[in-house]
Amino acid sequence: MRKMLRRVALALWASGALASMALGGCSPAAPDTLRIGVLVPLTGNQSLRGKDLLDGAKLAAEQINATTFKVNGKNVKIEIMSVDDKADPETAKKAAQSLMDGGASAIIGSLATPETSAVNPMITARGLPHMFTSTTATLLGTDGGNRFRLLASDSLQGRAMGVYAIQTLRAQRIATVVEAGDFGRGLNKPFQTALLEGGKQVVVSVDVDTKGDVTADMARRIKAAQADLVVVLAREQQLRSLFKALSDVEYTDVSVLGPNPVRNKNVATMNIPVRALYATATAIDANEFPAGKLFLTAFADKYKADPVWGAHYAYDAVYALADAARRANSIKGPDLVAKLRAIEPQAPVNQQMRFDATGEQVYAGIAVYKAERGRWQPEMRSNAW
Repeated sequence: MRKMLRRVALALWASGALASMALGGCSPAAPDTLRIGVLVPLTGNQSLRGKDLLDGAKLAAEQINATTFKVNGKNVKIEIMSVDDKADPETAKKAAQSLMDGGASAIIGSLATPETSAVNPMITARGLPHMFTSTTATLLGTDGGNRFRLLASDSLQGRAMGVYAIQTLRAQRIATVVEAGDFGRGLNKPFQTALLEGGKQVVVSVDVDTKGDVTADMARRIKAAQADLVVVLAREQQLRSLFKALSDVEYTDVSVLGPNPVRNKNVATMNIPVRALYATATAIDANEFPAGKLFLTAFADKYKADPVWGAHYAYDAVYALADAARRANSIKGPDLVAKLRAIEPQAPVNQQMRFDATGEQVYAGIAVYKAERGRWQPEMRSNAW
């Protein structure tokens, strides 16, 4: 297995990208370990996604460590440090502190906006690269300049949902279920803008708490408005409760469109009572990238299973950080931040990774999937909505 991983690593890694470089001058040698903290939920209902990101990061570290990786002329190893944030903001703060105190030069995570938002100021204060998959637009464009989103934001996702609802699904009477938090509001604003540009408007909207459910009374309002499409600007819990509520009021001849958090195996394999279920995704499946097959082969060889979500994003993040360290001749956090903002770093799966002035992905896209036969089937993908 080690030989196979080494071959895959060499195939993925651009020729000479992490090879030894002749370095002049009298600058001090770098430490011999680049420590990368992975802050994700490893227990609870988000643990599958959290472990997926961690496994992707660990696979990248193993592959890089199997090559001759030098920083400032010195052999350097990648060490992945991980802490369970339990999908709780206060726990995430303590976990981030422990990673930084343990010598992490960069942090990947967390998974969801509440935890990422909670740790952002702490990581910024240390000047470390903070790379995450959380999609809320307000996480970037603020102080520090050390924040880097690994995939598309909710601003693009919300717009994509509106365009897809009108142009592809041809919805005439649209209802919305909006989470009363940053995530739901962040999706709803660009969604509404896209509707107005397309000459449409929502016929009924219901608000739900971040931990709340769609009730039968809410479903009756959707039924009374004769909606032909329900757009869920919320998470899996709200989607599941919507299905139950629509069934309870006998109004299931309707299509449903949800965002990235509902596009997981648990939802695809459940009993879907409505006419059709679609989901947009900020995280594009690895097998949709030309280089994804090599990654998937290596992942399956190491873990005896396929990724469940976005392992390749954390995988590419580790490669990007290693490339930044090599090109900066340093593993210090502020040096990595400066280099990531200036280069297009190595990203074996995504191939193209570049951050704009705010830390957003320049090449990010949104995909649309449909739940069929227990799987999410790709419908389309675009970065121009």
